[in-house]
Amino acid sequence: MIEVEIKCPINDSEEIAEKLIRKVNAKFVKTVSQKDFYLQHPSRNFEETDEAIRIRDSDEGTQLTYKGPKIDALSKTREELCVYVDNFETILKIFERIGFLPIAKVVKSRIIFHIEGSIIASVDKVQDLGNFIELESEAKDYTQVEAKREELFSILDKLGLSRENTERKSYLELIMSRP
Repeated sequence: MIEVEIKCPINDSEEIAEKLIRKVNAKFVKTVSQKDFYLQHPSRNFEETDEAIRIRDSDEGTQLTYKGPKIDALSKTREELCVYVDNFETILKIFERIGFLPIAKVVKSRIIFHIEGSIIASVDKVQDLGNFIELESEAKDYTQVEAKREELFSILDKLGLSRENTERKSYLELIMSRP
C-alpha cells in the first residue's frame, strides 16, 4: 500500500474539526489515544534512509508498522506496511533482543474523520509539538499518487489552510529535531 499523506500545523483543533464537518462533509469516526514507539535498526541508519519502524500502542490495539522512504517532494507519501500484534510489551522486547533500540516516543490524541472517497482526516494533539491535521488516502500503485495528493490538497484549500504551510517531516522527525 502507498500512503498518500499531507500534514499541516493548525492553531485551533476544534475549529478545524468543525470545518471538516461543515465544509467537506466529513463524518466523525472516533477519538483515540496513541503512543508511538520508534526503533532504530542495529546496522542501518533510518534517518539516512528515510525509513521507520514503529510500534503503536493505542485504544485500538498494538500495531507494527514499516514506513518506507518518502517518494515525492510535496507530501509525506510512502510505502506503509502494517500488522496488528497481540502484545505491545512482547513485540518491543523481540525487537530489542535482536538489536533494535527505542529512539523516540510520540504521544497524541487523535480525532478521526472519514471523508467520501476513502480519505481519512485526523486532527491531532501531539504532546510537545502542538496541533496538526493529517489527510491521507491510499494509492494502489504509483500512477495514482499525483491525483490522490491533489485531492488531499483540495480539501486543505477548502479548510482555508495553506499548501505552503504543510509539513513533510513526520512527528518523529519533528521531535528528533527539537533543540
